[in-house]
Amino acid sequence: MSKTPEWPRIAVVGAGAVGGYFGGMFARAGAPTVFIGRKHFADSVTAGGLVLDKSDDQERIKIDATVDMSAIRDCSLILFCVKANDTSATARQMAALVRPDATVVCLQNGVDNADQVRAAANVVVVPAAVYVAVSVPEPGRVKHLARGDLTI
Repeated sequence: MSKTPEWPRIAVVGAGAVGGYFGGMFARAGAPTVFIGRKHFADSVTAGGLVLDKSDDQERIKIDATVDMSAIRDCSLILFCVKANDTSATARQMAALVRPDATVVCLQNGVDNADQVRAAANVVVVPAAVYVAVSVPEPGRVKHLARGDLTI
């Protein structure tokens, strides 16, 4: 008898192209995942799921989505994926909501983004280098063009 893995609850802060892709992959694998993003993206995902377009197929993935940062309260893993110019403000907004045992992984391009999150939110942050070509052609749809690698 095989045992189903127990996933941590995952929040994607800044669900868009990168966050939508990696969060979508977690949700697709069975992890309880919540997207926190802009209203138009969150509303679309709530209404119809995330549409993940890949070169060989298209898949609709059911994922919870919201604009409310308090959704991270019960999450053990937080993927931080906001645009670089929103880094400090978003980190301050989530600071009081991050569980003490949560892992925050910064999936942003830029040399000092993880340091900015750490300084603004006073949390431990793991930086990652993201190698993926994705876009959001419309709210709730992520188009995957190439790769999908993370170096942590």
